[in-house]
Amino acid sequence: MDVVGLFNLAGNICLGVVLVGFVVEGIGYALIRYWKKYRWAANYYSVLLAVLPFSSTMYINRSWTWLCLGEFERTLADCARAIQLNGKAAMAYNNRAAAYVGLKRYQDAVWAARQAIQLDNTLWSAYYNRGCALHSLNACELAFKDFDLCIEQRPNLPDQYFARANSSLQLQQYDRAIQDYTRCIELRSWAWNAYHNRSYAYMAIYDVERGCADIARSCELHPQALIHRLCKAWYELCLEPRITSARLEEFASLAALEVGNEYYRYLYQGMLYWLREEYEKALQQFELGIENEHYHNENCYLWSGMSLAALGRYEEATRAIDYALEQGVPRFFLKALALLKAEHAEFVAQYQPM
Repeated sequence: MDVVGLFNLAGNICLGVVLVGFVVEGIGYALIRYWKKYRWAANYYSVLLAVLPFSSTMYINRSWTWLCLGEFERTLADCARAIQLNGKAAMAYNNRAAAYVGLKRYQDAVWAARQAIQLDNTLWSAYYNRGCALHSLNACELAFKDFDLCIEQRPNLPDQYFARANSSLQLQQYDRAIQDYTRCIELRSWAWNAYHNRSYAYMAIYDVERGCADIARSCELHPQALIHRLCKAWYELCLEPRITSARLEEFASLAALEVGNEYYRYLYQGMLYWLREEYEKALQQFELGIENEHYHNENCYLWSGMSLAALGRYEEATRAIDYALEQGVPRFFLKALALLKAEHAEFVAQYQPM
């Protein structure tokens, strides 16, 4: 074979390798992105890693499958291996940040996302992950800026608008939150979480009709989630602050069900005790909720204030309720103070109008 023939052969081999690489990558991507077969994808990449044990890309791709499966420790292990093989792999740091968010290790998530951004400042998902971590740390203004950068790069993804709206909601910028929740719903009509949170924003500006319509819509779209029904019951309690046997029975049936989130379980169990006038037990539940959720625990602070007021511990009650308001609880929910007995009227009066 002459020199030209050798060059042609080498070129064909290289082309074949490139094509095989594209096919291999395409199969894994399709399993994750389009078919949602995350376990299949994890097994697929495990087989490839048996053949290509020094491929940082394969470790990164498999870490993505672990993320989708919620197996965050495995995600971290694969990201660590990818970084050992390629210290400049921005996506490995990015997936590591997402895993830290899933594990509620928010400071670590901020650090990992920052590393990813330093390596690739066009990596929109790194801004998203850092924004989520900052929001969870209650650094909502910084989170908002990250979501802004994320949306600039990918303006048609609903999750970014939802996340930015959550930061606006926490900052009590309700009109801006409603605008972003609405954009999220425009991009994803079945976004039950956007309907749920937008209802909260509407209630905050006393747009009761739209707030009730949104919480009802979230119940329709996501009927298996108890949180929507519990929130709806809370709205009704604020709109008509009376404790009736029917309402008490409804709350008891809801609070007994599995919420799926420990913080909300403490919150609604405490509310049930409060409605039953078992204020000490209620206070214990709210304190457990505060211990369980270190940052976004304002609703438990509000109801712990309600419990303390019912027990006549007014100074402590005022501190708890004022803190809840500072942390973003809309004044609309102070309407629940009307549930306190007449002997506490002077305490309630300091929060008028509600």
